[in-house]
Amino acid sequence: MSRLRLRIDPVIRNAEEVKQRVERELPHHTGLVSLAGSVATAAREAEQAAERIRRPLGWHRLPAVFLALALLLLIGWVYVQFFRTTTLTIALPNRDATALRARIATENRESNRLALLPIVVPGSREAVDLVNEGKADLAFVQGGIAIATNLPRLETPNPELVLWYMRTTVPELKAVHRVLTSVEGAGSHSVAQAFMKAWQLDQQIEYVHDWTRLSDDDDYVIPDNIDAVFVVKDPSDDKTLRASERLAKAGFRLTSPDLGARLAHLDYLNPHTVPSGYLHSAPPFPPEPILTYTVATYLVASKRVTPRMLAAASHLLDGQRASISDGRYEPTLGETSEFVQGIDAFLGIIINLVLAFLALTGLEMMAYRKRFHELNSLVSLISIHQSSKDVLGVDDVSIRRDHLLYLSLCSDLLGLVSMIGGYYTQENSSLLFSGMPEIIHQRCDGLKINIQLKILHATIKEDSVSAKLPSETAPTSPPNVA
Repeated sequence: MSRLRLRIDPVIRNAEEVKQRVERELPHHTGLVSLAGSVATAAREAEQAAERIRRPLGWHRLPAVFLALALLLLIGWVYVQFFRTTTLTIALPNRDATALRARIATENRESNRLALLPIVVPGSREAVDLVNEGKADLAFVQGGIAIATNLPRLETPNPELVLWYMRTTVPELKAVHRVLTSVEGAGSHSVAQAFMKAWQLDQQIEYVHDWTRLSDDDDYVIPDNIDAVFVVKDPSDDKTLRASERLAKAGFRLTSPDLGARLAHLDYLNPHTVPSGYLHSAPPFPPEPILTYTVATYLVASKRVTPRMLAAASHLLDGQRASISDGRYEPTLGETSEFVQGIDAFLGIIINLVLAFLALTGLEMMAYRKRFHELNSLVSLISIHQSSKDVLGVDDVSIRRDHLLYLSLCSDLLGLVSMIGGYYTQENSSLLFSGMPEIIHQRCDGLKINIQLKILHATIKEDSVSAKLPSETAPTSPPNVA
């Protein structure tokens, strides 16, 4: 079934016909002639406004466009916040942070909507370079490596340990000249240089970068001219434990790398005690507790990583297993507060969308307010004109006929004004929110009823009935004759 639509062309023709009829039959009523011309002009302007409404761009399109855009943004926000899984690349040293690399491989959970893709690099310095170049989102960096101040970072809960081995034949620290360490420029080498500088030995130390061969190659023989070994490693790594066992057999002892007050200059260090037998139990190595230091490790992020992503990544790397209490069903006070805050934020978004939609609808009303004011003014002018054309009590037949025609034309003009208002509402249904079309219809209907009552009164013929009065004289009885 086709939808019924009001066409403006017949309204324009009727308005022109009413105008011509007024000019032809009531030419002496100049006010009504001008009023009929204004109604015809309003009808033509309604047609022009309808053509503008059909254009793809215009004020009337803004509410729908804004609402669609707001809904798309809301859907996108919900997807990003609750459903999307973000994959970040993290640069990890090849030989350091062994436990961390294994944890990423086995615990790369997506429950936090975050997945980590590891990129293996030779050392911490290469990891920082990848972040600076934008080739990695995150980097696991050992303390002692220079990090740009503009890069956000978080200290991880998995520090590494300073292992300082001295050959038993070396009597004191000043006698150390050749130190075996890890890859040149890597974390162990950088921390070793900082320690030697603090001990004022940096000018006499020669570094031998053979730790990889020591921990991997069983046929490697430690040169006799090596006085000490300095590395920063994860003591739980099997390679570190195997290298420590070989050093113990080669006559090296684990020694305390005491810095004293100079520790304050290296903020990435924290004192730590290695218990007896920590690296090897039988025989115990070290044989007695040794004071050493842990080296802080950092999770460095590129500039494009948001604080929320960095926090989620750090939580993914903390290695803490969920306990039974963490999985309880009853919500805590903090969880309830977060849930209520989430509801409040969601309702705030909806309210803002509704207010913005109404605001834009009101903005659209400004484009039509003038036209509805013109229609309202036409109704007021018709009301003034018809109020002076009463037919009740008018005995002159020609005047009565003139007034009846005048009132009939005013009723026709009111019908045309009401149809023009309805046509605006038909072409742009959002005008219903303003209530202005309803006012026009109500005023036109009320005045038409008033005019029809006047016409109805004119059809009632007044009968002049003279009231018949009772006789003032009454017959009298004859007088008594005595």
